[in-house]
Amino acid sequence: METLSLGPNKAMQLTEPLDTWLSAGLRDFAVPEAVGSSARVFSLNYAPLAGDYANRPAIKVMRPDKTQYALPLFRTEIQILDRLKDVPGITPMLGLGYLKPIESHWPDEIAPMTTSLQQAASAAELAGTFDLFPADESEAMLAELDERTAEGWLAAIILPRRWEDNLYMRADAGYTRGEFHRSYPVIEALQASIQICGILEAAHENNVIYLDHKVLHYYWNEPRQQVFALDWNIGRLINNGNSEEVYAFDVLQFSARALHHLLTGRQAPGSVKVGPNRPEEIQNAPEKYEPIWTYDDQKRLSEDELNVLGDAIQGKYQTPSALAEDLQSLYNQRQSQS
Repeated sequence: METLSLGPNKAMQLTEPLDTWLSAGLRDFAVPEAVGSSARVFSLNYAPLAGDYANRPAIKVMRPDKTQYALPLFRTEIQILDRLKDVPGITPMLGLGYLKPIESHWPDEIAPMTTSLQQAASAAELAGTFDLFPADESEAMLAELDERTAEGWLAAIILPRRWEDNLYMRADAGYTRGEFHRSYPVIEALQASIQICGILEAAHENNVIYLDHKVLHYYWNEPRQQVFALDWNIGRLINNGNSEEVYAFDVLQFSARALHHLLTGRQAPGSVKVGPNRPEEIQNAPEKYEPIWTYDDQKRLSEDELNVLGDAIQGKYQTPSALAEDLQSLYNQRQSQS
């Protein structure tokens, strides 16, 4: 563990927010906040991890006003990220630790009318102490989690920043102002969906479920042609590896929230809405969704694609690999037509 000074002109500095981008410049539109219910995310300026300026790492910090709620979520997310660190599509931890602010002031989430959201939400003036643990010492860090939280320390995770292409910005019909059907081809949505199934298959093999499948949590890295799944704090570690219904429910939630969104521009009617979600909202979600197709859906998607999506949101796929197999067939059909 290394103890660092945090603040302006110190060894470590938190800077611009990375979780308020969805509101910037869009106050006249009804869009969900990216700000989470348990954590805030900022850019991190720390020389040993800095890289070039554009790719400074991100730091996810426990919200000081929600520490008891956030504590078990941080514990679970760190355990999951450690378990899945070698899986393609999982952003690996660069480090983790504890932040102790000197004062209670915390960056704003909503900008006053006199300033910009980016200015109000910046953490550049936040000062304090940071105890940094290497990523491979997660067990040592978690051993102190309860005691540290009780003493006012805020748990934090440092991650590489690969966040340029959030799939919500590509796939949401409302956000794209009606351009979704032209700007996000079905074959690209199928490619991302097949990769997400691969991530889920690897997670399930490691007794992990994701659950929080809003498209805000999926990012497309164009150079790598790879989708990344972020924010595993609502995910769960499954002690009974034979709990097939638990894994099937994870596939259903992916189908209703993310797959439906990627293919149609919106989530399945009745599914958990995009936004800061609590675990109980997802755990109490329906186990079946009835297909409701619009004229645009029928124009955009083939009959085979509608059938697979309809089957998926009705819970007919029990494993990610079974869904991926049919999505791959649909992808091949699209590719042969191009």
